[in-house]
Amino acid sequence: MEKKESPFEYHNDKLGAKIKFLIKSDKLVSSDEQSLKLISYRALYGRMKSKTQPERELRRASLGFDALVEFDSLVQEWRDALVFKFGKPAEKTRASFFEKHYVSDRKAFDFFAAHRYGEDNNKKLSPDTIELYTYNASVLNTILEVRQKRKLYAKSLGLTGQFDIWQSLSNDINAFQLVNHDLPTTKDSLRHKVNRYIKEGYSSIISKKFGTRNAAKVKDDQQSALIEVLLGKHQNLNNEQIVRHYNNVAGVFGWKLIDAGVIANKRKELDLFVFAGQHGETDLMHEKHMQIKRSKPSAAMLYWTMDGWDAELLYQKTTIDRNGNSVTTYHNRLTAVMIVDPFNYYIVGYAIGEKESPTLIRQALKNALKHTEELFGSKYKPYELQTDRYQIKNLTPTYEATALHFTPAKVKNKKSKVIEPFFDKFNEKHFQEQMVLNWSGHNVTANIENQVNDDYLAKHRHLFPDKHGCIKQIVEAIENERAEKVHGFVDSFLSFEEKTEMSLNQFLRTYGQITGHTNKMKGNGLTPTIEGQERAYDTFDMNFRKYMHEDWMVFYDTDDLSQILVSNAKGRDGRLIEEIGTMEFILQEKYIQPMALYDQQKGDTQQRQLVYDYNRRMNNEIILRGAQQREVLEDLFDSNPQLDTLKKLIIPDSLGQHKDQKATERLRKATERIAVKQEKREKVLEESSWQEAQTNYLKEKVNLNKYTNL
Repeated sequence: MEKKESPFEYHNDKLGAKIKFLIKSDKLVSSDEQSLKLISYRALYGRMKSKTQPERELRRASLGFDALVEFDSLVQEWRDALVFKFGKPAEKTRASFFEKHYVSDRKAFDFFAAHRYGEDNNKKLSPDTIELYTYNASVLNTILEVRQKRKLYAKSLGLTGQFDIWQSLSNDINAFQLVNHDLPTTKDSLRHKVNRYIKEGYSSIISKKFGTRNAAKVKDDQQSALIEVLLGKHQNLNNEQIVRHYNNVAGVFGWKLIDAGVIANKRKELDLFVFAGQHGETDLMHEKHMQIKRSKPSAAMLYWTMDGWDAELLYQKTTIDRNGNSVTTYHNRLTAVMIVDPFNYYIVGYAIGEKESPTLIRQALKNALKHTEELFGSKYKPYELQTDRYQIKNLTPTYEATALHFTPAKVKNKKSKVIEPFFDKFNEKHFQEQMVLNWSGHNVTANIENQVNDDYLAKHRHLFPDKHGCIKQIVEAIENERAEKVHGFVDSFLSFEEKTEMSLNQFLRTYGQITGHTNKMKGNGLTPTIEGQERAYDTFDMNFRKYMHEDWMVFYDTDDLSQILVSNAKGRDGRLIEEIGTMEFILQEKYIQPMALYDQQKGDTQQRQLVYDYNRRMNNEIILRGAQQREVLEDLFDSNPQLDTLKKLIIPDSLGQHKDQKATERLRKATERIAVKQEKREKVLEESSWQEAQTNYLKEKVNLNKYTNL
C-alpha cells in the first residue's frame, strides 16, 4: 500500500507545512493532489514577504526538499484545515545518524538528466524518474558513508563479526522518509543493490527498460524489418493481426513469439516510417512534413488567392418533375468563388453560382479586375495569383493573363492557401453571429456545439429565401466585409509604386466573347451582330481604314458593349475559320445622330464635328501622299531622259496639265495674268485702307454732334 506523504516537516527545530499542500496549481508551480487549494502560490509568496502578514517562510524549495511555511504563522483556519485532513503533526524526533549524513547528489541529477536511450538513442528520462533516481543515488551515497563509519565504530569497540551492519542499514533506510526513494526494504536486496552501485555507478540505478535497446524478443534487423513492413501495410492491420503474422514467421525461424504489447511499442517507435503506408502521401505531407511559415503580403495587390466556398445558407427551389408536379426542396446551397487579397483579407472579386466551374472562376476574376478599375481608375493586375489545381490546364491561360506570376498550389497541399480559414471566419461573422434563419451550420467536421438545430430548420424551411434572395444575402455580406477594409486596401496600393495595368485589348481577349463570325469595315463602320442585335463600331484611328479589305473577328464584353476588340482573321461566308492575329484595333460604338432636327441633342453637333474633322484629316493625308508620290517619280524621270514621254503622260503639273511646251507657254501666260490681277487687287486694298484711315482721323478731329445740335 502506498504511503501518503505528510504535509508536515520539521526544519531547524520548527514545524513547517509544505506549501504544495496549501496552494492551487498554476503555470509555474504544481500543487499536491491532496492540496487544500486555499490560495495561489503568488499570493502566498507575497504574504510571506510582507511585514504586515503573519505567514513566514521557513525553507525555500531545492532538490529533494519542498518549500515550507512556518506552521504556527498560518491563520487558525488553515492550521485547523490541515490537521482535520491529515491529522496532528508528529512530534519532532531527533534527527537520526543516517539523516544527518544525507546529502543530495547534484552530479547524479546531471547524469540522469543527460541519459538517452531508445532505438535511436534520442529519448530521455521523465522528470519524475530523474528525481527518483537522484534520490536513490543520494541515499546509496549516504549508505556507503554510514557503513564505513559504522565499521570503524564497531572495530573500535571490538564488535567485528558480531554486528549485522546490513540489517542496521536496512533499518535506517526503512525509517528514512526525508526523500521518496524506492531502494530495497530487505537487507540482502539492499546489499546486492549497494554492491552493484559500487561496481557500475549511476548506471546501475537505471532500469533496463530505459537502456539503449529493449532487448526482449525482437533482437535482429530481420525481426524489426518484418514488424515495420507489417505496420506500414495500407490495410492498417491492428496489433493482434500483426502478432499473428509475425508469430507465423517466428515459428519457422525459431524466433521468440511476441504479444500485442511489443507491437504497440513498435508502432510508436516507427510511426514516422510507417505513417505514409498507413495514411498516404497527402496525410504524410500534412501531418509529418515540416511546414513553411509565411508572412502576410507587405502591400495590397501583391498576392491574390482564390477558391470556391459552398455557402452555408439554404434556399428553397421549386421545380416541375417528369409527372408535371411542382416539387419544392429546401436543402439547396450556392457556391461563391472569391478572390481574397491576404494583405488585409479584402475580397477583391467574386462570382456566385450553383456550383464551382471554370465559367464561375473566370467571372470572379473578371469581377476582380473590374473592381480594381472602380477603386483605382484602371484595371490592374496582381503581382501573384495562387489557386488550387482544379481544371488547371483549362484555366492556366486565364490565370497567366490575369497576374504577373501564377503559382498553383502544390498537389493536395491545402495548407498553402490561406483562404479556407478566411471562409470559416466569414461564415461565422456574417451568418452565424447575425443569426441568419437559413444558416445551415459549419462543415461536418466542426464541433457539434457549432451546428444548428436540424429540427428548427425543418420547421422553418418555408421561410427560407429563394435563390435570388440567397444570392442577395451573400452579396450583402461581401459588400459589408469590403466596406470595413476598403480604405486600408486602397491606401496601400496607391502608395505602392510598381503597378501593372491590364490593357483593354488583353482584358477583352481574356474575358471577352467572340461572335463566331467575321465582318468587313464599310463606310458606316463595322457592324457585327452581338447578342442577336446588329451594332455599329468605328474608330478615329486612320490606320484602321487602310485595311478595309480585311476580315475581322470581334471580341466583346457582355457587361460593356461600348467598345470591342477586332483582330484580322480568316472567314468563309461570314463565318470565322481562324484568327490571323497580326493586327488588332479597339473600336468604339458609333454615335447615333438623330435624323430630325427637332430631335437634336446638345452633344450631337460636337460628335458631327469630330467626324468632319476626321474626314478632313483623311483627305489631307490622301492629297499629301499624292504629292509625295509625284516628287518621287519626278526624281526618277529626271534622271532617265528616255522616259520623258511617259513622264509627260503620268505626271501633271500644279494646274493639272501635262508638261509639254504648249502647256508651259499657257502656264507662263496664265501666271502673268494672275500676277496682274494680284497687283490690281493689292492696289485697291491699299487705297481702301488709306481712305478708312482718313475717315477715322476726321472722326477724331471733328465733333459732328456739336453741329447737329445747333
